[in-house]
Amino acid sequence: MKDISRRIFEKENQAEVSNNPRQLNKSLTQLVSLTMINNTRKAEFKGIDIKNTQVSVSQRPLVFCKPEQRVKTLKTIPSPQKQSQERSNESQSKELCNLIQNYSEPILDYYTKLDTETPKNSLQNHSINANLRAKMIDWIVEVLSSYKCKDQTFHLSIRLMDLYLSKTTQKHLPQDLHLVGVSSMFIACKYEEIYPVKLQVVYEKIAHKKLSKEEIKDKEANILQVLDFNLNGTTILDIITMVLSILNLHQQLYEAANFLAKLALFDYEFVNQYSYLQLACAVLIVSTKTIEQIDQNLSSEVTIPLIISTLKLDYQDSIACANRLLQLAKGFDKQFPNFENLKKFSKFQISDIMQTQC
Repeated sequence: MKDISRRIFEKENQAEVSNNPRQLNKSLTQLVSLTMINNTRKAEFKGIDIKNTQVSVSQRPLVFCKPEQRVKTLKTIPSPQKQSQERSNESQSKELCNLIQNYSEPILDYYTKLDTETPKNSLQNHSINANLRAKMIDWIVEVLSSYKCKDQTFHLSIRLMDLYLSKTTQKHLPQDLHLVGVSSMFIACKYEEIYPVKLQVVYEKIAHKKLSKEEIKDKEANILQVLDFNLNGTTILDIITMVLSILNLHQQLYEAANFLAKLALFDYEFVNQYSYLQLACAVLIVSTKTIEQIDQNLSSEVTIPLIISTLKLDYQDSIACANRLLQLAKGFDKQFPNFENLKKFSKFQISDIMQTQC
Protein backbone atom coordinates (compact mmCIF):
# COMPACT_ATOMS: atom_id res chain seq x y z
CA MET A 1 0.00 0.00 0.00
CA LYS A 2 2.84 2.39 0.84
CA ASP A 3 4.57 1.67 -2.51
CA ILE A 4 1.35 2.36 -4.44
CA SER A 5 0.83 5.59 -2.54
CA ARG A 6 4.42 6.68 -3.19
CA ARG A 7 4.09 6.07 -6.95
CA ILE A 8 0.83 7.98 -7.15
CA PHE A 9 2.35 10.78 -5.14
CA GLU A 10 5.36 11.07 -7.46
CA LYS A 11 3.14 11.08 -10.55
CA GLU A 12 1.02 13.88 -9.10
CA ASN A 13 4.14 15.89 -8.33
CA GLN A 14 5.25 15.62 -11.95
CA ALA A 15 1.85 16.42 -13.46
CA GLU A 16 1.04 19.86 -14.83
CA VAL A 17 -1.93 21.39 -13.12
CA SER A 18 -4.68 22.97 -15.21
CA ASN A 19 -5.54 26.67 -14.91
CA ASN A 20 -9.11 25.68 -14.12
CA PRO A 21 -9.66 26.59 -10.41
CA ARG A 22 -11.71 23.45 -9.78
CA GLN A 23 -8.99 21.16 -11.17
CA LEU A 24 -6.31 23.11 -9.31
CA ASN A 25 -8.16 22.77 -6.04
CA LYS A 26 -8.73 19.06 -6.63
CA SER A 27 -5.09 18.29 -7.56
CA LEU A 28 -3.58 20.07 -4.59
CA THR A 29 -6.10 18.51 -2.22
CA GLN A 30 -5.09 15.07 -3.47
CA LEU A 31 -1.46 15.86 -2.84
CA VAL A 32 -2.12 16.87 0.72
CA SER A 33 -4.38 13.90 1.44
CA LEU A 34 -1.86 11.37 0.06
CA THR A 35 0.78 12.49 2.51
CA MET A 36 -1.49 11.72 5.44
CA ILE A 37 -1.92 8.01 4.62
CA ASN A 38 -1.10 5.77 7.61
CA ASN A 39 -0.71 8.92 9.75
CA THR A 40 2.68 9.69 8.18
CA ARG A 41 3.52 13.24 7.17
CA LYS A 42 5.89 14.21 4.36
CA ALA A 43 8.05 17.12 5.44
CA GLU A 44 8.21 18.62 1.94
CA PHE A 45 7.45 17.78 -1.69
CA LYS A 46 8.65 18.61 -5.17
CA GLY A 47 7.68 21.85 -6.88
CA ILE A 48 4.54 22.04 -8.99
CA ASP A 49 4.62 24.28 -12.05
CA ILE A 50 1.37 25.85 -13.15
CA LYS A 51 1.22 26.91 -16.78
CA ASN A 52 0.49 30.54 -17.67
CA THR A 53 0.88 31.74 -14.07
CA GLN A 54 3.75 33.06 -12.03
CA VAL A 55 2.69 31.16 -8.91
CA SER A 56 4.44 27.91 -7.99
CA VAL A 57 4.70 25.77 -4.90
CA SER A 58 8.36 25.11 -4.18
CA GLN A 59 9.51 22.89 -1.36
CA ARG A 60 7.17 24.10 1.35
CA PRO A 61 6.01 22.22 4.46
CA LEU A 62 2.63 20.66 3.69
CA VAL A 63 1.00 22.18 6.71
CA PHE A 64 1.14 25.60 4.99
CA CYS A 65 -0.29 24.43 1.66
CA LYS A 66 -3.81 25.91 1.32
CA PRO A 67 -5.48 25.44 -2.06
CA GLU A 68 -8.13 28.06 -1.35
CA GLN A 69 -5.52 30.82 -1.24
CA ARG A 70 -3.97 29.62 -4.52
CA VAL A 71 -7.33 29.83 -6.28
CA LYS A 72 -7.73 33.46 -5.15
CA THR A 73 -4.54 34.47 -6.93
CA LEU A 74 -5.90 33.44 -10.32
CA LYS A 75 -7.24 36.29 -12.43
CA THR A 76 -10.93 36.05 -13.24
CA ILE A 77 -12.15 37.21 -16.61
CA PRO A 78 -15.32 39.37 -16.39
CA SER A 79 -18.36 37.93 -18.09
CA PRO A 80 -19.37 39.42 -21.46
CA GLN A 81 -22.44 40.93 -19.79
CA LYS A 82 -20.31 42.66 -17.12
CA GLN A 83 -17.82 43.90 -19.73
CA SER A 84 -20.70 45.31 -21.75
CA GLN A 85 -22.10 47.07 -18.66
CA GLU A 86 -18.70 48.58 -17.85
CA ARG A 87 -18.33 49.87 -21.41
CA SER A 88 -21.84 51.31 -21.24
CA ASN A 89 -21.09 53.11 -17.94
CA GLU A 90 -17.85 54.50 -19.34
CA SER A 91 -19.65 55.69 -22.45
CA GLN A 92 -22.37 57.39 -20.39
CA SER A 93 -19.75 59.09 -18.23
CA LYS A 94 -17.92 60.45 -21.28
CA GLU A 95 -21.22 61.59 -22.79
CA LEU A 96 -22.11 63.42 -19.58
CA CYS A 97 -18.70 65.13 -19.50
CA ASN A 98 -19.14 66.20 -23.11
CA LEU A 99 -22.60 67.59 -22.36
CA ILE A 100 -21.25 69.60 -19.43
CA GLN A 101 -18.42 70.98 -21.54
CA ASN A 102 -20.77 71.88 -24.39
CA TYR A 103 -23.36 73.58 -22.22
CA SER A 104 -21.28 74.89 -19.31
CA GLU A 105 -21.21 78.47 -20.58
CA PRO A 106 -25.01 78.88 -20.97
CA ILE A 107 -25.48 77.13 -17.62
CA LEU A 108 -23.06 79.59 -16.02
CA ASP A 109 -25.02 82.48 -17.58
CA TYR A 110 -28.17 81.05 -16.02
CA TYR A 111 -26.45 80.76 -12.61
CA THR A 112 -25.39 84.41 -12.94
CA LYS A 113 -29.02 85.44 -13.34
CA LEU A 114 -30.03 83.36 -10.32
CA ASP A 115 -27.23 84.95 -8.26
CA THR A 116 -29.54 87.89 -7.49
CA GLU A 117 -31.34 85.54 -5.07
CA THR A 118 -28.30 85.12 -2.80
CA PRO A 119 -29.64 85.15 0.81
CA LYS A 120 -28.87 88.40 2.69
CA ASN A 121 -29.38 89.51 6.31
CA SER A 122 -30.73 86.11 7.29
CA LEU A 123 -30.30 86.75 11.05
CA GLN A 124 -31.56 90.33 11.07
CA ASN A 125 -35.08 89.56 12.37
CA HIS A 126 -34.12 86.77 14.75
CA SER A 127 -32.47 86.29 18.14
CA ILE A 128 -29.84 84.01 16.61
CA ASN A 129 -26.24 85.23 16.61
CA ALA A 130 -23.58 84.62 13.96
CA ASN A 131 -21.56 82.22 16.13
CA LEU A 132 -24.58 79.96 16.66
CA ARG A 133 -25.16 79.91 12.90
CA ALA A 134 -21.51 78.92 12.36
CA LYS A 135 -21.91 76.15 14.94
CA MET A 136 -24.95 74.84 13.05
CA ILE A 137 -22.96 74.85 9.78
CA ASP A 138 -20.13 72.90 11.44
CA TRP A 139 -22.66 70.32 12.65
CA ILE A 140 -24.24 70.06 9.19
CA VAL A 141 -20.77 69.31 7.78
CA GLU A 142 -20.45 66.42 10.23
CA VAL A 143 -23.93 65.00 9.58
CA LEU A 144 -23.86 65.08 5.78
CA SER A 145 -20.26 63.83 5.61
CA SER A 146 -21.09 60.94 7.94
CA TYR A 147 -23.99 59.91 5.70
CA LYS A 148 -21.84 60.23 2.52
CA CYS A 149 -24.02 62.94 1.03
CA LYS A 150 -22.92 65.05 -1.94
CA ASP A 151 -21.05 68.31 -1.50
CA GLN A 152 -23.93 70.03 -3.29
CA THR A 153 -26.35 68.75 -0.62
CA PHE A 154 -24.36 70.65 2.01
CA HIS A 155 -24.33 73.88 0.01
CA LEU A 156 -28.04 73.63 -0.73
CA SER A 157 -28.78 73.00 2.97
CA ILE A 158 -27.04 76.24 3.97
CA ARG A 159 -28.70 78.18 1.17
CA LEU A 160 -32.18 76.94 2.19
CA MET A 161 -31.55 77.70 5.86
CA ASP A 162 -30.31 81.25 5.17
CA LEU A 163 -32.97 81.94 2.55
CA TYR A 164 -35.77 80.78 4.86
CA LEU A 165 -34.52 82.87 7.78
CA SER A 166 -34.23 85.93 5.54
CA LYS A 167 -37.80 85.60 4.20
CA THR A 168 -39.86 84.30 7.09
CA THR A 169 -41.88 86.75 9.19
CA GLN A 170 -41.77 84.42 12.19
CA LYS A 171 -39.13 85.39 14.73
CA HIS A 172 -36.85 82.51 15.67
CA LEU A 173 -35.04 81.98 18.96
CA PRO A 174 -31.65 80.24 19.36
CA GLN A 175 -33.32 76.96 20.30
CA ASP A 176 -35.29 77.04 17.03
CA LEU A 177 -32.18 76.88 14.86
CA HIS A 178 -31.74 73.14 15.43
CA LEU A 179 -35.14 72.40 13.89
CA VAL A 180 -34.52 74.80 10.98
CA GLY A 181 -31.13 73.21 10.25
CA VAL A 182 -32.42 69.63 10.42
CA SER A 183 -35.40 70.41 8.18
CA SER A 184 -33.18 72.24 5.66
CA MET A 185 -30.91 69.19 5.45
CA PHE A 186 -33.94 66.94 5.05
CA ILE A 187 -35.22 68.98 2.08
CA ALA A 188 -31.77 69.25 0.48
CA CYS A 189 -31.27 65.48 0.69
CA LYS A 190 -34.58 64.90 -1.08
CA TYR A 191 -33.61 67.41 -3.76
CA GLU A 192 -30.04 66.21 -4.43
CA GLU A 193 -29.55 62.62 -3.30
CA ILE A 194 -30.53 59.50 -5.23
CA TYR A 195 -31.19 57.76 -1.92
CA PRO A 196 -32.13 60.54 0.53
CA VAL A 197 -31.91 60.13 4.27
CA LYS A 198 -35.21 58.75 5.59
CA LEU A 199 -37.37 60.57 8.14
CA GLN A 200 -36.89 57.73 10.64
CA VAL A 201 -33.10 58.14 10.40
CA VAL A 202 -33.40 61.92 10.78
CA TYR A 203 -35.57 61.43 13.85
CA GLU A 204 -33.46 58.74 15.56
CA LYS A 205 -29.86 59.27 14.40
CA ILE A 206 -29.61 62.95 13.45
CA ALA A 207 -32.07 64.69 15.79
CA HIS A 208 -31.52 62.01 18.49
CA LYS A 209 -35.27 62.04 19.25
CA LYS A 210 -35.06 65.62 20.55
CA LEU A 211 -37.34 66.65 17.68
CA SER A 212 -40.49 64.71 16.87
CA LYS A 213 -41.32 63.49 13.38
CA GLU A 214 -44.32 65.83 13.32
CA GLU A 215 -42.13 68.84 14.16
CA ILE A 216 -39.69 67.99 11.37
CA LYS A 217 -42.49 67.53 8.80
CA ASP A 218 -44.27 70.71 9.91
CA LYS A 219 -41.08 72.77 9.66
CA GLU A 220 -40.34 71.23 6.26
CA ALA A 221 -43.77 72.31 5.05
CA ASN A 222 -43.29 75.77 6.59
CA ILE A 223 -39.93 76.27 4.84
CA LEU A 224 -41.40 75.24 1.48
CA GLN A 225 -44.40 77.56 1.92
CA VAL A 226 -42.21 80.54 2.83
CA LEU A 227 -40.04 79.85 -0.25
CA ASP A 228 -43.21 79.39 -2.33
CA PHE A 229 -41.98 75.87 -3.16
CA ASN A 230 -39.30 77.44 -5.36
CA LEU A 231 -35.98 75.72 -4.67
CA ASN A 232 -34.36 76.93 -7.89
CA GLY A 233 -31.25 78.92 -7.23
CA THR A 234 -27.50 78.73 -7.34
CA THR A 235 -24.85 77.91 -4.78
CA ILE A 236 -21.15 78.73 -4.58
CA LEU A 237 -20.34 75.17 -5.62
CA ASP A 238 -22.61 75.36 -8.69
CA ILE A 239 -20.67 78.34 -10.00
CA ILE A 240 -17.28 76.85 -9.13
CA THR A 241 -18.09 73.59 -10.93
CA MET A 242 -19.08 75.36 -14.14
CA VAL A 243 -16.01 77.62 -14.18
CA LEU A 244 -13.69 74.68 -13.61
CA SER A 245 -15.43 72.81 -16.42
CA ILE A 246 -15.04 75.74 -18.84
CA LEU A 247 -11.36 76.20 -17.98
CA ASN A 248 -10.68 72.45 -17.73
CA LEU A 249 -9.29 72.79 -14.19
CA HIS A 250 -11.65 70.51 -12.26
CA GLN A 251 -9.07 67.86 -11.40
CA GLN A 252 -6.51 70.37 -10.15
CA LEU A 253 -8.66 72.78 -8.14
CA TYR A 254 -11.88 71.08 -7.05
CA GLU A 255 -10.80 69.77 -3.62
CA ALA A 256 -9.26 73.09 -2.56
CA ALA A 257 -12.16 75.11 -3.97
CA ASN A 258 -14.81 72.97 -2.29
CA PHE A 259 -13.02 73.26 1.06
CA LEU A 260 -12.73 77.06 0.80
CA ALA A 261 -16.35 77.40 -0.34
CA LYS A 262 -17.53 75.59 2.80
CA LEU A 263 -15.15 77.62 4.95
CA ALA A 264 -16.46 80.91 3.54
CA LEU A 265 -20.03 80.07 4.60
CA PHE A 266 -19.04 80.00 8.27
CA ASP A 267 -18.49 83.79 8.41
CA TYR A 268 -21.90 85.48 8.44
CA GLU A 269 -20.54 89.00 7.88
CA PHE A 270 -18.37 87.87 4.96
CA VAL A 271 -21.23 86.00 3.27
CA ASN A 272 -23.57 88.92 3.90
CA GLN A 273 -21.23 91.34 2.14
CA TYR A 274 -20.70 89.46 -1.14
CA SER A 275 -22.84 87.53 -3.62
CA TYR A 276 -22.33 83.83 -4.32
CA LEU A 277 -20.78 84.80 -7.68
CA GLN A 278 -18.16 87.00 -6.00
CA LEU A 279 -17.50 84.38 -3.31
CA ALA A 280 -17.01 81.68 -5.95
CA CYS A 281 -14.52 83.91 -7.77
CA ALA A 282 -12.60 84.55 -4.53
CA VAL A 283 -12.55 80.83 -3.76
CA LEU A 284 -11.11 80.02 -7.19
CA ILE A 285 -8.46 82.74 -6.93
CA VAL A 286 -7.22 81.54 -3.52
CA SER A 287 -7.36 77.90 -4.69
CA THR A 288 -5.26 78.74 -7.73
CA LYS A 289 -2.67 80.58 -5.64
CA THR A 290 -2.49 77.68 -3.20
CA ILE A 291 -2.27 74.82 -5.70
CA GLU A 292 0.28 76.76 -7.76
CA GLN A 293 2.81 76.15 -4.98
CA ILE A 294 2.68 72.39 -5.50
CA ASP A 295 1.70 72.12 -9.18
CA GLN A 296 4.18 73.73 -11.55
CA ASN A 297 1.81 73.27 -14.49
CA LEU A 298 -0.62 75.79 -12.97
CA SER A 299 0.13 79.49 -13.43
CA SER A 300 -1.88 82.00 -11.39
CA GLU A 301 -0.81 84.82 -13.71
CA VAL A 302 -2.65 83.09 -16.54
CA THR A 303 -5.48 81.37 -14.65
CA ILE A 304 -6.74 84.16 -12.37
CA PRO A 305 -7.50 86.66 -15.19
CA LEU A 306 -9.32 83.83 -17.02
CA ILE A 307 -11.43 83.09 -13.92
CA ILE A 308 -12.40 86.74 -13.42
CA SER A 309 -13.18 87.31 -17.11
CA THR A 310 -15.24 84.10 -17.26
CA LEU A 311 -17.38 85.36 -14.36
CA LYS A 312 -17.46 88.90 -15.86
CA LEU A 313 -16.44 90.56 -12.59
CA ASP A 314 -14.24 93.53 -11.77
CA TYR A 315 -10.59 92.55 -11.28
CA GLN A 316 -9.80 94.77 -8.27
CA ASP A 317 -13.02 93.86 -6.44
CA SER A 318 -12.36 90.17 -7.02
CA ILE A 319 -8.80 90.39 -5.66
CA ALA A 320 -10.06 92.32 -2.61
CA CYS A 321 -12.67 89.62 -1.92
CA ALA A 322 -10.02 86.91 -2.37
CA ASN A 323 -7.73 88.63 0.16
CA ARG A 324 -10.59 88.78 2.62
CA LEU A 325 -11.23 85.05 2.15
CA LEU A 326 -7.53 84.28 2.54
CA GLN A 327 -7.39 86.13 5.87
CA LEU A 328 -10.50 84.28 7.02
CA ALA A 329 -8.89 80.94 6.13
CA LYS A 330 -5.64 81.73 7.91
CA GLY A 331 -7.46 82.96 11.03
CA PHE A 332 -10.17 80.29 11.01
CA ASP A 333 -8.88 78.45 14.09
CA LYS A 334 -8.81 81.66 16.12
CA GLN A 335 -12.20 82.88 14.97
CA PHE A 336 -13.87 79.47 15.35
CA PRO A 337 -11.68 77.63 17.89
CA ASN A 338 -14.01 74.71 18.64
CA PHE A 339 -15.22 73.92 15.14
CA GLU A 340 -13.30 70.85 13.97
CA ASN A 341 -15.65 69.10 11.54
CA LEU A 342 -14.64 71.03 8.44
CA LYS A 343 -11.02 69.99 8.95
CA LYS A 344 -11.98 66.48 10.06
CA PHE A 345 -14.04 65.65 6.96
CA SER A 346 -11.90 67.31 4.30
CA LYS A 347 -8.85 66.07 2.39
CA PHE A 348 -7.69 69.66 2.01
CA GLN A 349 -6.45 71.41 5.18
CA ILE A 350 -6.02 74.98 6.40
CA SER A 351 -2.29 74.33 6.85
CA ASP A 352 -2.04 74.04 3.05
CA ILE A 353 -3.08 77.69 2.74
CA MET A 354 -0.74 79.28 5.27
CA GLN A 355 1.99 80.13 2.72
CA THR A 356 -0.46 81.51 0.14
CA GLN A 357 -0.32 85.18 -0.87
CA CYS A 358 -2.79 86.91 -3.20
